[in-house]
Amino acid sequence: MDLMNTLRIFLTVLMLISVPLSATDRGPVVSFSYSPSGIGYLSAPGPEGNGGDTTKPESGSGLTSASRLYLSGGYYYDYLQADLSYTRTNISKQVSDFNSEDGLKSAVDSSILLRCGYRFSNPGDTSYTWLYAGLKRYSYESFGGTDLTAYGWLAGYSGFYSFGLSSNYEFVLALDLYLGTYRFDDFSSDNGYTGVSKRYSVTSGAGIGAGVQYEPYNVTLLLKLSADINRIAYDAKYLGSSRKFSTGSLSGCIGFEVRYTIPGESYNEKIK
Repeated sequence: MDLMNTLRIFLTVLMLISVPLSATDRGPVVSFSYSPSGIGYLSAPGPEGNGGDTTKPESGSGLTSASRLYLSGGYYYDYLQADLSYTRTNISKQVSDFNSEDGLKSAVDSSILLRCGYRFSNPGDTSYTWLYAGLKRYSYESFGGTDLTAYGWLAGYSGFYSFGLSSNYEFVLALDLYLGTYRFDDFSSDNGYTGVSKRYSVTSGAGIGAGVQYEPYNVTLLLKLSADINRIAYDAKYLGSSRKFSTGSLSGCIGFEVRYTIPGESYNEKIK
């Protein structure tokens, strides 16, 4: 390495460490959501190699067949934002479309999601629009000994908009939407399938929440409606014959969500 290259590297490092690591607006964002009421549907391999099987809620259980827990923690720094979240959905009281006399079915659907992207906001204002890309780990345990773990990527939009009132309380609207696919998966079941290969996969979700934010402390309480679909379709062999089936779930849940944001600015621009 000659002297000029060494000098360039030294000057570059010096410039980087001399830039102050500060932003007008920055801070952590924490969310907790519990949705005790919802509806769910399941997909899994059929019994005795009979292709795919799907389920639906038993009669009278339309809004009590799914529940969801959601935890999220992240940080935003000026125009960048990232978070790590965990979602667990329990789906129960399911009747098989293949054999309705075989007892009720259930499943556990969980995921870990890492997101990072560009945040559009004004310093001191808790409203923002966030466009992100993410990595997702999905886990699905269902009837027939179905056990699935998949990894994929997605892209999405998240919006949080507050509307000032005459007091410290503000009306809030929260929106979420994402779409992606799974690239790697590990599937197993008790159904005797061989030569299992993925045909297609999709992961998608949406949410809408409305509520109130207490501005001085930036605590928000929302009534939240969320829905998602996770599905991986397969080709397989059973005793030498071709089979097609899908695994995954579709669910929609309603409940409450609490968000806590600590911006770098103490208050909204309107009350500074």
